[in-house]
Amino acid sequence: MSMKATVGVYARYSDDSQNPMSVEDQIRRALDYVGRLGIDAIKVVRFIDQDMSGYKTREAYARPAYNSMLKAWDAGEFDILVTDEFSRLGRNPRQQLEILERLDSTRVRLICADGIDSASSGSRMALGIKGVMAQEESRGTSHRVKRGMFGQLVRGYMMAAPAFGYRAERHYDAGRAIGTSWEIVPEQAKIVERMYEMRHAGAAFDKIARWLNEAGVATPRDGRLWRAANVQRMLSNPVYRGEVFWTEESLDPSSVHGKSSRQHVFERAHLRIVADELWHAVQSGKVSRSGYGGGRLAYSGVLTCGHCGNLLSSSAKGKAYACGSCNANRLAGDPHISAVPTISVAGLHEVLAFALERVFDEERIEALRARLRERLAQGADGELAELRNNRDRLTKAGQQLLRLICQREQPDDLLDEEYARNAKSLADMERQIKALEATKISVARRDIVAQLDVDPRALAEKLLDGKLPPEHLRAVLAKLFPKFVFLGRESRFIAHFEITFAPGAAVAWLSNSAPIIDERVVIRVKLIGSARRPVEWQVVEESVEIGDQSSASQGHEPKVDECGEMPA
Repeated sequence: MSMKATVGVYARYSDDSQNPMSVEDQIRRALDYVGRLGIDAIKVVRFIDQDMSGYKTREAYARPAYNSMLKAWDAGEFDILVTDEFSRLGRNPRQQLEILERLDSTRVRLICADGIDSASSGSRMALGIKGVMAQEESRGTSHRVKRGMFGQLVRGYMMAAPAFGYRAERHYDAGRAIGTSWEIVPEQAKIVERMYEMRHAGAAFDKIARWLNEAGVATPRDGRLWRAANVQRMLSNPVYRGEVFWTEESLDPSSVHGKSSRQHVFERAHLRIVADELWHAVQSGKVSRSGYGGGRLAYSGVLTCGHCGNLLSSSAKGKAYACGSCNANRLAGDPHISAVPTISVAGLHEVLAFALERVFDEERIEALRARLRERLAQGADGELAELRNNRDRLTKAGQQLLRLICQREQPDDLLDEEYARNAKSLADMERQIKALEATKISVARRDIVAQLDVDPRALAEKLLDGKLPPEHLRAVLAKLFPKFVFLGRESRFIAHFEITFAPGAAVAWLSNSAPIIDERVVIRVKLIGSARRPVEWQVVEESVEIGDQSSASQGHEPKVDECGEMPA
Protein backbone atom coordinates (compact mmCIF):
# COMPACT_ATOMS: atom_id res chain seq x y z
CA MET A 1 0.00 0.00 0.00
CA SER A 2 1.49 3.32 -1.13
CA MET A 3 1.89 6.41 1.05
CA LYS A 4 0.93 9.78 -0.43
CA ALA A 5 3.18 12.74 0.43
CA THR A 6 4.43 16.08 -0.81
CA VAL A 7 8.11 15.67 -1.63
CA GLY A 8 10.86 18.25 -1.74
CA VAL A 9 13.93 17.18 -3.68
CA TYR A 10 17.31 18.92 -3.42
CA ALA A 11 20.16 18.58 -5.94
CA ARG A 12 23.47 20.36 -6.31
CA TYR A 13 26.61 20.26 -8.42
CA SER A 14 29.76 21.98 -7.21
CA ASP A 15 31.71 23.53 -10.06
CA ASP A 16 32.41 23.72 -13.77
CA SER A 17 34.34 20.42 -13.65
CA GLN A 18 31.08 18.56 -12.93
CA ASN A 19 28.39 17.92 -15.53
CA PRO A 20 25.37 20.21 -15.00
CA MET A 21 23.24 17.28 -16.18
CA SER A 22 24.23 15.49 -12.96
CA VAL A 23 21.47 17.36 -11.10
CA GLU A 24 18.87 15.71 -13.31
CA ASP A 25 20.49 12.36 -12.58
CA GLN A 26 20.41 13.14 -8.84
CA ILE A 27 16.72 14.04 -8.97
CA ARG A 28 15.80 10.98 -11.04
CA ARG A 29 17.70 8.63 -8.72
CA ALA A 30 16.22 10.19 -5.58
CA LEU A 31 12.62 10.05 -6.84
CA ASP A 32 13.04 6.48 -8.11
CA TYR A 33 14.31 5.44 -4.68
CA VAL A 34 11.33 7.11 -2.96
CA GLY A 35 9.00 5.28 -5.33
CA ARG A 36 10.58 1.93 -4.47
CA LEU A 37 9.85 2.67 -0.79
CA GLY A 38 6.14 2.83 -1.65
CA ILE A 39 5.81 6.61 -1.42
CA ASP A 40 3.53 8.28 -3.96
CA ALA A 41 4.75 11.85 -4.56
CA ILE A 42 1.53 13.80 -5.15
CA LYS A 43 3.58 16.96 -5.53
CA VAL A 44 7.30 17.48 -6.11
CA VAL A 45 9.05 20.74 -5.19
CA ARG A 46 12.51 20.98 -6.73
CA PHE A 47 15.47 22.90 -5.28
CA ILE A 48 18.56 23.04 -7.49
CA ASP A 49 21.87 24.83 -6.81
CA GLN A 50 24.33 25.03 -9.69
CA ASP A 51 28.05 25.63 -9.41
CA MET A 52 27.83 26.10 -5.62
CA SER A 53 30.15 24.75 -2.94
CA GLY A 54 28.57 22.92 -0.02
CA TYR A 55 31.70 23.02 2.17
CA LYS A 56 33.11 26.55 2.43
CA THR A 57 31.04 28.33 5.06
CA ARG A 58 30.37 31.56 3.16
CA GLU A 59 29.41 29.81 -0.08
CA ALA A 60 27.48 27.06 1.68
CA TYR A 61 25.22 29.59 3.41
CA ALA A 62 24.85 31.66 0.22
CA ARG A 63 23.20 28.87 -1.80
CA PRO A 64 19.89 30.35 -3.04
CA ALA A 65 18.06 27.06 -3.63
CA TYR A 66 19.24 25.64 -0.30
CA ASN A 67 17.94 28.72 1.53
CA SER A 68 14.65 28.48 -0.37
CA MET A 69 14.41 24.83 0.71
CA LEU A 70 14.85 25.81 4.37
CA LYS A 71 12.09 28.43 4.06
CA ALA A 72 9.78 25.86 2.44
CA TRP A 73 10.68 23.41 5.24
CA ASP A 74 9.69 25.99 7.88
CA ALA A 75 6.48 26.78 5.98
CA GLY A 76 5.49 23.09 5.87
CA GLU A 77 5.48 22.95 2.06
CA PHE A 78 6.71 19.33 1.93
CA ASP A 79 6.45 16.24 4.10
CA ILE A 80 9.57 14.43 2.90
CA LEU A 81 12.90 15.85 1.77
CA VAL A 82 14.83 13.58 -0.60
CA THR A 83 18.32 13.90 -2.02
CA ASP A 84 20.76 11.65 -3.83
CA GLU A 85 23.32 11.69 -0.98
CA PHE A 86 23.50 13.46 2.36
CA SER A 87 26.60 15.30 1.07
CA ARG A 88 24.43 17.01 -1.58
CA LEU A 89 22.71 18.94 1.22
CA GLY A 90 26.13 20.15 2.26
CA ARG A 91 29.57 19.15 3.43
CA ASN A 92 29.82 22.02 5.88
CA PRO A 93 29.83 20.56 9.44
CA ARG A 94 27.73 23.39 10.88
CA GLN A 95 25.02 22.99 8.27
CA GLN A 96 25.01 19.22 8.70
CA LEU A 97 24.35 19.65 12.44
CA GLU A 98 21.59 22.16 11.68
CA ILE A 99 19.90 19.61 9.40
CA LEU A 100 20.05 16.98 12.15
CA GLU A 101 18.54 19.46 14.65
CA ARG A 102 15.73 20.24 12.19
CA LEU A 103 14.95 16.55 11.83
CA ASP A 104 14.62 16.24 15.61
CA SER A 105 12.45 19.34 16.03
CA THR A 106 10.10 19.03 13.00
CA ARG A 107 7.98 16.32 11.33
CA VAL A 108 9.89 16.42 8.03
CA ARG A 109 11.42 13.08 6.97
CA LEU A 110 14.80 12.94 5.21
CA ILE A 111 15.48 10.17 2.69
CA CYS A 112 18.79 9.77 0.87
CA ALA A 113 19.01 7.56 -2.23
CA ASP A 114 22.19 5.94 -0.86
CA GLY A 115 20.10 4.11 1.76
CA ILE A 116 19.62 6.49 4.71
CA ASP A 117 16.12 7.18 6.04
CA SER A 118 15.59 9.42 9.08
CA ALA A 119 12.54 7.28 9.98
CA SER A 120 14.80 4.26 10.57
CA SER A 121 16.55 3.45 13.82
CA GLY A 122 20.24 4.33 13.84
CA SER A 123 19.72 6.93 11.12
CA ARG A 124 21.25 9.74 13.18
CA MET A 125 24.47 7.80 13.59
CA ALA A 126 24.48 6.91 9.90
CA LEU A 127 23.94 10.55 8.93
CA GLY A 128 26.71 11.63 11.30
CA ILE A 129 29.14 9.12 9.81
CA LYS A 130 28.15 10.12 6.27
CA GLY A 131 28.63 13.78 7.21
CA VAL A 132 32.13 13.22 8.59
CA MET A 133 33.04 11.20 5.49
CA ALA A 134 31.78 14.01 3.25
CA GLN A 135 33.83 16.57 5.19
CA GLU A 136 36.99 14.49 4.90
CA GLU A 137 36.35 13.94 1.20
CA SER A 138 36.11 17.73 0.74
CA ARG A 139 39.33 18.26 2.66
CA GLY A 140 41.09 15.59 0.63
CA THR A 141 39.81 17.05 -2.65
CA SER A 142 40.87 20.53 -1.57
CA HIS A 143 44.35 19.27 -0.68
CA ARG A 144 44.74 17.51 -4.03
CA VAL A 145 43.52 20.55 -5.95
CA LYS A 146 45.87 22.91 -4.08
CA ARG A 147 48.76 20.48 -4.55
CA GLY A 148 48.09 20.40 -8.27
CA MET A 149 47.85 24.20 -8.46
CA PHE A 150 51.12 24.60 -6.58
CA GLY A 151 52.77 22.13 -8.98
CA GLN A 152 51.57 24.13 -11.98
CA LEU A 153 53.06 27.31 -10.51
CA VAL A 154 56.36 25.50 -9.92
CA ARG A 155 56.36 24.41 -13.57
CA GLY A 156 55.93 28.03 -14.69
CA TYR A 157 52.23 28.02 -15.50
CA MET A 158 49.55 30.31 -14.08
CA MET A 159 46.37 29.62 -12.15
CA ALA A 160 43.00 31.40 -12.32
CA ALA A 161 41.71 33.78 -14.97
CA PRO A 162 44.21 36.38 -16.21
CA ALA A 163 44.26 39.77 -14.51
CA PHE A 164 43.57 42.93 -16.48
CA GLY A 165 46.52 43.54 -18.80
CA TYR A 166 47.05 39.87 -19.66
CA ARG A 167 45.57 37.13 -21.83
CA ALA A 168 45.64 33.38 -21.22
CA GLU A 169 47.34 30.90 -23.53
CA ARG A 170 46.70 27.16 -23.22
CA HIS A 171 49.55 24.70 -23.76
CA TYR A 172 49.11 21.17 -25.09
CA ASP A 173 51.20 18.04 -25.32
CA ALA A 174 50.01 15.39 -27.78
CA GLY A 175 46.55 16.95 -27.71
CA ARG A 176 46.36 16.97 -23.91
CA ALA A 177 46.15 20.27 -22.03
CA ILE A 178 49.15 20.58 -19.71
CA GLY A 179 48.86 24.16 -18.42
CA THR A 180 48.01 27.81 -18.97
CA SER A 181 50.39 30.75 -19.20
CA TRP A 182 49.74 34.47 -19.37
CA GLU A 183 51.06 37.02 -21.80
CA ILE A 184 50.88 40.80 -21.71
CA VAL A 185 48.26 42.62 -23.79
CA PRO A 186 50.14 45.79 -24.87
CA GLU A 187 47.08 48.03 -25.14
CA GLN A 188 45.88 47.09 -21.66
CA ALA A 189 49.41 47.30 -20.22
CA LYS A 190 49.49 51.00 -21.13
CA ILE A 191 46.26 51.49 -19.18
CA VAL A 192 47.75 49.62 -16.19
CA GLU A 193 50.82 51.88 -16.25
CA ARG A 194 48.61 54.95 -16.38
CA MET A 195 46.57 53.70 -13.40
CA TYR A 196 49.73 53.29 -11.31
CA GLU A 197 50.97 56.73 -12.36
CA MET A 198 47.65 58.33 -11.42
CA ARG A 199 47.63 56.67 -8.03
CA HIS A 200 51.26 57.60 -7.42
CA ALA A 201 50.34 61.21 -8.21
CA GLY A 202 47.67 61.08 -5.48
CA ALA A 203 44.51 60.26 -7.46
CA ALA A 204 41.76 58.58 -5.44
CA PHE A 205 40.65 55.07 -6.36
CA ASP A 206 37.21 56.36 -7.35
CA LYS A 207 38.79 59.02 -9.58
CA ILE A 208 40.79 56.32 -11.39
CA ALA A 209 37.61 54.23 -11.70
CA ARG A 210 35.76 57.23 -13.16
CA TRP A 211 38.56 57.78 -15.69
CA LEU A 212 38.37 54.12 -16.76
CA ASN A 213 34.58 54.25 -17.14
CA GLU A 214 34.67 57.51 -19.10
CA ALA A 215 37.34 56.04 -21.38
CA GLY A 216 35.12 53.01 -22.02
CA VAL A 217 37.62 50.49 -20.62
CA ALA A 218 35.88 47.16 -20.00
CA THR A 219 36.38 45.45 -16.65
CA PRO A 220 38.31 42.14 -16.78
CA ARG A 221 35.37 39.98 -15.69
CA ASP A 222 31.77 40.96 -16.34
CA GLY A 223 32.11 44.20 -18.27
CA ARG A 224 30.27 46.27 -15.68
CA LEU A 225 31.47 49.59 -14.29
CA TRP A 226 34.80 49.98 -12.56
CA ARG A 227 34.54 50.68 -8.82
CA ALA A 228 37.04 52.09 -6.33
CA ALA A 229 37.36 48.68 -4.65
CA ASN A 230 38.13 47.03 -8.02
CA VAL A 231 40.90 49.53 -8.67
CA GLN A 232 42.36 49.11 -5.18
CA ARG A 233 42.48 45.29 -5.47
CA MET A 234 43.98 45.49 -8.93
CA LEU A 235 46.78 47.88 -7.99
CA SER A 236 47.75 45.68 -5.04
CA ASN A 237 48.29 42.63 -7.30
CA PRO A 238 52.03 41.72 -7.26
CA VAL A 239 51.81 40.15 -10.72
CA TYR A 240 52.19 43.66 -12.20
CA ARG A 241 55.75 43.70 -10.86
CA GLY A 242 56.41 40.18 -12.11
CA GLU A 243 55.66 38.06 -9.05
CA VAL A 244 53.00 35.54 -8.03
CA PHE A 245 52.38 34.73 -4.36
CA TRP A 246 51.07 31.43 -3.05
CA THR A 247 50.26 30.78 0.61
CA GLU A 248 50.57 27.16 1.69
CA GLU A 249 48.80 26.07 4.87
CA SER A 250 49.60 22.87 6.73
CA LEU A 251 48.82 21.17 10.04
CA ASP A 252 51.37 22.02 12.72
CA PRO A 253 51.11 20.53 16.25
CA SER A 254 53.77 22.96 17.49
CA SER A 255 51.55 25.96 16.63
CA VAL A 256 48.99 27.34 19.09
CA HIS A 257 46.26 27.03 16.43
CA GLY A 258 47.51 23.71 15.07
CA LYS A 259 48.19 25.26 11.68
CA SER A 260 51.06 27.10 10.05
CA SER A 261 51.38 28.97 6.77
CA ARG A 262 54.25 29.55 4.40
CA GLN A 263 54.30 32.03 1.56
CA HIS A 264 55.94 31.08 -1.74
CA VAL A 265 57.04 33.66 -4.31
CA PHE A 266 57.20 32.69 -7.98
CA GLU A 267 59.11 34.94 -10.36
CA ARG A 268 57.30 35.86 -13.58
CA ALA A 269 59.67 38.48 -15.03
CA HIS A 270 57.98 38.32 -18.45
CA LEU A 271 54.72 39.58 -16.85
CA ARG A 272 56.22 42.73 -15.31
CA ILE A 273 54.37 45.92 -16.31
CA VAL A 274 55.54 48.42 -13.65
CA ALA A 275 58.82 48.92 -11.79
CA ASP A 276 59.24 47.73 -8.20
CA GLU A 277 59.68 51.28 -6.93
CA LEU A 278 56.39 52.45 -8.46
CA TRP A 279 54.47 49.36 -7.29
CA HIS A 280 55.71 49.69 -3.69
CA ALA A 281 55.13 53.46 -3.65
CA VAL A 282 51.50 52.90 -4.61
CA GLN A 283 51.03 50.33 -1.80
CA SER A 284 52.54 52.51 0.91
CA GLY A 285 51.00 55.31 2.93
CA LYS A 286 53.21 57.69 0.96
CA VAL A 287 50.34 58.14 -1.49
CA SER A 288 47.65 58.52 1.15
CA ARG A 289 47.85 57.50 4.79
CA SER A 290 44.13 56.80 4.76
CA GLY A 291 44.61 54.39 1.86
CA TYR A 292 42.13 56.10 -0.43
CA GLY A 293 43.21 59.72 -0.90
CA GLY A 294 41.14 61.88 -3.19
CA GLY A 295 38.90 64.81 -2.41
CA ARG A 296 39.46 68.53 -2.91
CA LEU A 297 41.45 69.18 0.28
CA ALA A 298 45.23 69.08 0.09
CA TYR A 299 45.87 68.25 3.74
CA SER A 300 43.36 65.38 4.08
CA GLY A 301 45.08 62.17 5.17
CA VAL A 302 48.32 64.01 6.05
CA LEU A 303 47.88 65.25 9.62
CA THR A 304 47.84 62.81 12.56
CA CYS A 305 46.33 63.38 16.01
CA GLY A 306 48.98 63.26 18.73
CA HIS A 307 46.42 62.07 21.29
CA CYS A 308 44.87 59.02 19.60
CA GLY A 309 47.03 58.51 16.51
CA ASN A 310 44.16 58.77 14.02
CA LEU A 311 44.07 61.05 10.99
CA LEU A 312 42.52 64.48 11.30
CA SER A 313 39.61 65.24 8.99
CA SER A 314 38.28 68.44 7.48
CA SER A 315 35.83 70.56 9.46
CA ALA A 316 34.34 74.06 9.39
CA LYS A 317 33.62 73.76 5.64
CA GLY A 318 37.26 73.00 4.87
CA LYS A 319 38.72 75.85 6.94
CA ALA A 320 40.06 73.65 9.73
CA TYR A 321 41.05 70.07 10.61
CA ALA A 322 39.82 68.20 13.68
CA CYS A 323 40.13 64.70 15.11
CA GLY A 324 36.83 62.90 14.58
CA SER A 325 37.92 59.99 16.77
CA CYS A 326 38.65 62.23 19.76
CA ASN A 327 35.36 64.02 19.20
CA ALA A 328 33.47 60.72 19.26
CA ASN A 329 35.31 59.69 22.44
CA ARG A 330 34.54 63.05 24.08
CA LEU A 331 30.85 62.69 23.28
CA ALA A 332 30.98 59.17 24.71
CA GLY A 333 32.26 60.58 27.99
CA ASP A 334 36.01 59.96 27.78
CA PRO A 335 37.40 61.81 30.84
CA HIS A 336 40.82 62.23 29.20
CA ILE A 337 39.50 64.47 26.41
CA SER A 338 38.38 67.93 27.42
CA ALA A 339 38.62 69.53 23.97
CA VAL A 340 38.78 68.17 20.41
CA PRO A 341 42.19 68.75 18.73
CA THR A 342 41.51 71.34 16.00
CA ILE A 343 43.82 73.39 13.78
CA SER A 344 42.92 75.99 11.16
CA VAL A 345 44.13 75.55 7.57
CA ALA A 346 45.73 79.00 7.72
CA GLY A 347 47.77 78.03 10.78
CA LEU A 348 48.71 74.69 9.22
CA HIS A 349 49.91 76.49 6.09
CA GLU A 350 52.20 78.68 8.23
CA VAL A 351 53.66 75.63 9.99
CA LEU A 352 54.40 73.93 6.68
CA ALA A 353 56.04 76.99 5.16
CA PHE A 354 58.22 77.45 8.24
CA ALA A 355 59.22 73.78 8.41
CA LEU A 356 60.21 73.69 4.73
CA GLU A 357 62.27 76.85 5.15
CA ARG A 358 64.07 75.62 8.28
CA VAL A 359 64.94 72.10 7.13
CA PHE A 360 66.55 73.48 3.97
CA ASP A 361 68.81 76.21 5.27
CA GLU A 362 72.31 76.60 3.76
CA GLU A 363 73.97 74.28 6.27
CA ARG A 364 71.56 71.41 5.73
CA ILE A 365 71.55 71.80 1.96
CA GLU A 366 75.34 71.53 1.90
CA ALA A 367 75.26 68.48 4.18
CA LEU A 368 72.73 66.79 1.89
CA ARG A 369 74.80 67.54 -1.22
CA ALA A 370 77.93 66.23 0.50
CA ARG A 371 76.20 62.92 1.09
CA LEU A 372 75.04 62.78 -2.53
CA ARG A 373 78.57 63.50 -3.79
CA GLU A 374 79.89 60.78 -1.49
CA ARG A 375 77.42 58.29 -2.93
CA LEU A 376 78.36 59.35 -6.45
CA ALA A 377 82.07 58.78 -5.73
CA GLN A 378 81.38 55.33 -4.30
CA GLY A 379 79.82 54.13 -7.56
CA ALA A 380 78.37 50.65 -7.84
CA ASP A 381 80.51 49.26 -5.00
CA GLY A 382 79.16 51.80 -2.54
CA GLU A 383 75.61 51.22 -3.68
CA LEU A 384 76.13 47.48 -3.36
CA ALA A 385 77.50 47.88 0.17
CA GLU A 386 74.46 49.91 1.23
CA LEU A 387 72.08 47.39 -0.30
CA ARG A 388 73.84 44.60 1.59
CA ASN A 389 73.61 46.56 4.84
CA ASN A 390 69.89 47.03 4.26
CA ARG A 391 69.56 43.32 3.52
CA ASP A 392 71.29 42.43 6.79
CA ARG A 393 69.02 44.84 8.66
CA LEU A 394 65.90 43.29 7.11
CA THR A 395 67.20 39.78 7.82
CA LYS A 396 67.70 40.60 11.52
CA ALA A 397 64.28 42.22 11.70
CA GLY A 398 62.73 39.12 10.11
CA GLN A 399 64.46 36.85 12.63
CA GLN A 400 63.18 38.96 15.52
CA LEU A 401 59.63 38.90 14.12
CA LEU A 402 59.81 35.14 13.62
CA ARG A 403 60.97 34.72 17.22
CA LEU A 404 58.01 36.78 18.42
CA ILE A 405 55.63 34.74 16.26
CA CYS A 406 56.95 31.47 17.70
CA GLN A 407 56.65 32.76 21.27
CA ARG A 408 53.16 34.24 21.01
CA GLU A 409 50.32 32.59 22.91
CA GLN A 410 47.49 34.28 21.03
CA PRO A 411 46.97 35.15 17.35
CA ASP A 412 48.40 38.48 16.23
CA ASP A 413 47.39 39.52 12.71
CA LEU A 414 49.52 42.68 12.84
CA LEU A 415 52.61 40.61 13.63
CA ASP A 416 51.87 38.26 10.73
CA GLU A 417 51.37 41.19 8.35
CA GLU A 418 54.61 42.84 9.47
CA TYR A 419 56.51 39.58 8.92
CA ALA A 420 55.01 39.24 5.42
CA ARG A 421 55.96 42.84 4.54
CA ASN A 422 59.49 42.29 5.81
CA ALA A 423 59.81 39.11 3.74
CA LYS A 424 58.67 40.94 0.59
CA SER A 425 61.11 43.80 1.20
CA LEU A 426 63.92 41.30 1.74
CA ALA A 427 63.08 39.53 -1.52
CA ASP A 428 63.14 42.87 -3.36
CA MET A 429 66.49 43.74 -1.79
CA GLU A 430 67.97 40.38 -2.84
CA ARG A 431 66.80 40.97 -6.39
CA GLN A 432 68.42 44.42 -6.51
CA ILE A 433 71.68 43.01 -5.14
CA LYS A 434 71.75 40.24 -7.74
CA ALA A 435 71.08 42.71 -10.57
CA LEU A 436 73.82 45.06 -9.38
CA GLU A 437 76.30 42.23 -8.84
CA ALA A 438 75.66 41.02 -12.39
CA THR A 439 76.15 44.41 -14.08
CA LYS A 440 78.32 46.40 -11.64
CA ILE A 441 76.62 49.48 -13.12
CA SER A 442 75.29 51.98 -10.62
CA VAL A 443 71.61 52.45 -11.29
CA ALA A 444 71.58 55.47 -8.99
CA ARG A 445 74.17 57.62 -10.82
CA ARG A 446 71.66 59.43 -13.04
CA ASP A 447 69.39 60.13 -10.06
CA ILE A 448 72.26 61.46 -7.93
CA VAL A 449 73.41 63.84 -10.67
CA ALA A 450 69.84 65.09 -11.13
CA GLN A 451 69.42 65.70 -7.39
CA LEU A 452 72.69 67.60 -7.17
CA ASP A 453 71.45 69.96 -9.89
CA VAL A 454 68.23 71.07 -8.13
CA ASP A 455 67.88 73.89 -5.62
CA PRO A 456 66.05 72.56 -2.53
CA ARG A 457 65.13 76.11 -1.52
CA ALA A 458 62.58 76.13 -4.35
CA LEU A 459 60.59 73.41 -2.61
CA ALA A 460 58.36 75.61 -0.44
CA GLU A 461 57.34 77.89 -3.30
CA LYS A 462 56.67 75.01 -5.67
CA LEU A 463 54.56 73.18 -3.09
CA LEU A 464 52.58 76.09 -1.70
CA ASP A 465 52.01 78.33 -4.72
CA GLY A 466 48.53 76.86 -5.22
CA LYS A 467 49.25 75.46 -8.69
CA LEU A 468 49.41 71.76 -7.78
CA PRO A 469 46.09 69.87 -7.85
CA PRO A 470 44.98 68.94 -4.29
CA GLU A 471 45.42 65.19 -4.84
CA HIS A 472 48.93 65.73 -6.24
CA LEU A 473 49.94 68.02 -3.36
CA ARG A 474 48.54 65.53 -0.86
CA ALA A 475 50.59 62.68 -2.35
CA VAL A 476 53.77 64.79 -2.33
CA LEU A 477 53.25 65.90 1.28
CA ALA A 478 52.77 62.28 2.37
CA LYS A 479 56.15 61.41 0.80
CA LEU A 480 58.01 64.39 2.20
CA PHE A 481 56.51 64.15 5.69
CA PRO A 482 56.41 60.50 6.85
CA LYS A 483 54.94 61.83 10.11
CA PHE A 484 53.06 65.09 10.64
CA VAL A 485 51.66 65.06 14.17
CA PHE A 486 49.43 67.68 15.75
CA LEU A 487 50.50 67.27 19.37
CA GLY A 488 47.73 69.47 20.77
CA ARG A 489 47.23 72.87 22.36
CA GLU A 490 49.00 74.58 25.18
CA SER A 491 46.21 77.15 25.25
CA ARG A 492 43.55 78.51 22.91
CA PHE A 493 46.12 80.40 20.84
CA ILE A 494 49.15 78.07 21.10
CA ALA A 495 49.48 74.70 19.34
CA HIS A 496 52.39 72.24 19.07
CA PHE A 497 53.50 70.04 16.17
CA GLU A 498 56.11 67.34 15.55
CA ILE A 499 57.08 66.95 11.90
CA THR A 500 59.28 64.24 10.41
CA PHE A 501 60.75 65.38 7.11
CA ALA A 502 62.56 63.33 4.42
CA PRO A 503 65.09 65.58 2.61
CA GLY A 504 66.03 62.77 0.21
CA ALA A 505 62.41 62.43 -0.90
CA ALA A 506 62.23 66.20 -1.40
CA VAL A 507 65.17 66.48 -3.82
CA ALA A 508 63.97 63.30 -5.54
CA TRP A 509 60.58 64.91 -6.18
CA LEU A 510 62.12 68.17 -7.37
CA SER A 511 64.36 66.30 -9.83
CA ASN A 512 61.78 63.66 -10.80
CA SER A 513 64.13 60.86 -9.74
CA ALA A 514 64.28 57.99 -7.24
CA PRO A 515 65.17 58.78 -3.59
CA ILE A 516 68.84 58.17 -2.73
CA ILE A 517 69.34 59.59 0.76
CA ASP A 518 67.25 57.94 3.45
CA GLU A 519 67.57 60.57 6.14
CA ARG A 520 64.97 61.91 8.55
CA VAL A 521 64.79 65.36 10.11
CA VAL A 522 62.45 65.70 13.10
CA ILE A 523 61.39 69.27 13.86
CA ARG A 524 59.17 70.40 16.73
CA VAL A 525 57.46 73.76 16.41
CA LYS A 526 55.03 75.93 18.34
CA LEU A 527 52.34 77.88 16.49
CA ILE A 528 51.11 81.06 18.13
CA GLY A 529 48.07 82.93 16.86
CA SER A 530 47.05 86.40 17.98
CA ALA A 531 43.71 87.04 19.67
CA ARG A 532 42.96 89.99 17.38
CA ARG A 533 41.71 89.88 13.77
CA PRO A 534 43.23 89.67 11.25
CA VAL A 535 45.21 86.89 12.92
CA GLU A 536 48.96 87.31 13.17
CA TRP A 537 50.92 84.05 13.17
CA GLN A 538 54.23 83.29 14.78
CA VAL A 539 55.99 79.91 14.41
CA VAL A 540 58.70 79.07 16.94
CA GLU A 541 61.17 76.25 16.36
CA GLU A 542 61.50 74.24 19.58
CA SER A 543 63.96 71.57 18.40
CA VAL A 544 65.43 69.90 15.32
CA GLU A 545 66.97 66.43 15.28
CA ILE A 546 68.99 64.84 12.47
CA GLY A 547 70.10 61.54 13.85
CA ASP A 548 71.76 62.59 17.13
CA GLN A 549 72.00 66.27 16.20
CA SER A 550 69.68 69.01 17.41
CA SER A 551 69.58 72.75 17.13
CA ALA A 552 68.53 75.52 19.44
CA SER A 553 65.12 77.13 19.33
CA GLN A 554 64.60 80.06 17.07
CA GLY A 555 61.70 82.31 16.22
CA HIS A 556 59.89 83.12 13.02
CA GLU A 557 58.74 86.61 12.11
CA PRO A 558 55.00 87.02 12.56
CA LYS A 559 52.79 87.24 9.49
CA VAL A 560 49.35 88.74 9.07
CA ASP A 561 46.54 86.45 7.99
CA GLU A 562 44.50 88.64 5.65
CA CYS A 563 41.80 85.99 5.36
CA GLY A 564 40.97 86.44 9.05
CA GLU A 565 40.89 82.69 9.81
CA MET A 566 40.33 81.44 13.33
CA PRO A 567 43.51 81.24 15.41
CA ALA A 568 45.44 78.01 15.89
